[in-house]
Amino acid sequence: MPTLPETIAGILRTTPDALIVCHVAPDGDCLGSALALALACGQCGVQALVGSADGVPEVYRFLPGSDRILTAPPERACAVGVAVECSSLDRAGAFAEVLARSRTVINIDHHQSNTAFGDIVFHDPAAAAVGEQISEVIRAMAVPLTRELAQCLLTAIVTDTGRFGFPNTTPRTLRLAADLVAAGGSIPAVVERVYETRTAGGLRLLGASLQRLALAAEGRIAWTAVTPQMLQEAGAGADDVTGIVNLLRQIRGVQVALLFEVTPDGVRVGIRSRDGVRAHAIAEAFGGGGHAGAAGFTASGSLDDVVARTLAAAEKELHAAS
Repeated sequence: MPTLPETIAGILRTTPDALIVCHVAPDGDCLGSALALALACGQCGVQALVGSADGVPEVYRFLPGSDRILTAPPERACAVGVAVECSSLDRAGAFAEVLARSRTVINIDHHQSNTAFGDIVFHDPAAAAVGEQISEVIRAMAVPLTRELAQCLLTAIVTDTGRFGFPNTTPRTLRLAADLVAAGGSIPAVVERVYETRTAGGLRLLGASLQRLALAAEGRIAWTAVTPQMLQEAGAGADDVTGIVNLLRQIRGVQVALLFEVTPDGVRVGIRSRDGVRAHAIAEAFGGGGHAGAAGFTASGSLDDVVARTLAAAEKELHAAS
């Protein structure tokens, strides 16, 4: 009996076309995995489109094929639709409707809270990154592991493990990374572009956000906020917000780091946690989701209101983890 990756590979190798969809506010894992799968489909002669309702953040535009990612859904549904790291169908954003109209919907995800939508569900919460799951599918497709494909998958792995520093890093993760490096992928290229490159406006925004840094729960929660006015004064863009929350988690004694970003769609909240505190449990209280160490959600209401409610939920989770 074929495994799930083998079943998915068989479908993708024989479909005339496929739409591969990222979740809203895509990260390196989602984008790298989606682009890698599209490259593998192309080697099989399959016309594969990649869609991202929120486009591609500047930091990930070095990825091969990122310039061809669609930001608006096609009118016609493809034979196969693949949701990459979408815990629920609505996480596909503007692509949700056309994705659902695919003859076969494939759901590939490693988030804890996947809703099991679709015709085929490949859900593996033990995977450090969805890139690990996509690599299994690509291996089953029996296509050459090119340098471009390896770079996409390596970006997925490096970013979702925090440069192999998060607890989700396993021997499986490191073996895969070694194979990808052997195929021509570069870890230094990912680290330099994603973690060591900022705009001048981004640095000014970082300074402004750290000035607003606050602690709660006797120093176990660190949080700050970014507003449109702060972006304007710093000469920064929305992409420059990426990574700030990870710095807050570095404070000694902090178990939960929160970044509140005021956007036209509401207050976007990024959560990072450690020491057994579940970031995804905090996010799920507001309709969001993610992983044990990293999660997020978007809430309506004023910034002060969202901050107060989120801090209460974080403190509740701290007590549960004690």
